Amino acid sequence: MSLFNIRLPNLGRLVAILAMAALLSGPTQARAGYSVRVYDDGVLQGGISTFVIGNTLLFGGSTTHFSITNGSGLSNNPGSQGGSNLDLSSNEQINTTFGAAGGTHTIRIELSQDSWTAPTGNPLNLSASAGGSTAYLTGTNPLATQTISATYQGFLDNTNALFGQPGAGGTPVLSASSTQSSAGTTPLVFSPGSGVSLVPGGTPFSITDVLEFTFTLTAGSGQATANVSGSTVASVPAPAGLVLALTGLPALGIGAWLRRRRQSV
Repeated sequence: MSLFNIRLPNLGRLVAILAMAALLSGPTQARAGYSVRVYDDGVLQGGISTFVIGNTLLFGGSTTHFSITNGSGLSNNPGSQGGSNLDLSSNEQINTTFGAAGGTHTIRIELSQDSWTAPTGNPLNLSASAGGSTAYLTGTNPLATQTISATYQGFLDNTNALFGQPGAGGTPVLSASSTQSSAGTTPLVFSPGSGVSLVPGGTPFSITDVLEFTFTLTAGSGQATANVSGSTVASVPAPAGLVLALTGLPALGIGAWLRRRRQSV
């Protein structure tokens, strides 16, 4: 029996059709509040495909000097605070495509989401972590060399604008970096960063992660690959009263033990 021959009220039939269409249509295009943009040597690239599935953002494609595979972002924020840790993380593989010609080129990936919220007046403790590895394939020039410099930054913008602080040239709340020049497969080691930012109560804000790689390859190099994942976390501290209460628990326990001991003597 055809789906459209099932006897349903008009409204029910419409809902069934729309549900089937949504199921068959696959991932939906990224909404305005959760997005990624990619720059190659400072030029915004238009060849990046972006899709959102729930709180996961998927992206990939080619730029002038690079290709991105397995790009993804993950957020635990559906639009309002849902826990003590507000986390925006990213993961991607970056491949160079200019090894034969050589040169120095930079790729910049920005992942952003708006409408995060925090409890009234609480300062947010921000921290960032990033890690990964790079691999270098030998090219036609056995004396070819590579140098890779990587920077990971986290921004918080109280105006709630997507890419607000990076776009305005603002100072990152935290930053981490790694530089290496060895061949083969080498781990990327980032120095973690942390900071504190006061968010007005009830005011939404945006978080933006920025990952930037600069590859320098001599002519005749093979292609270099970088796999990296990073995360920016805004931790909402426990209320002061709760902290004091928890701090006083050991003292209360000792007091109770002393009272029982006196009574038994």
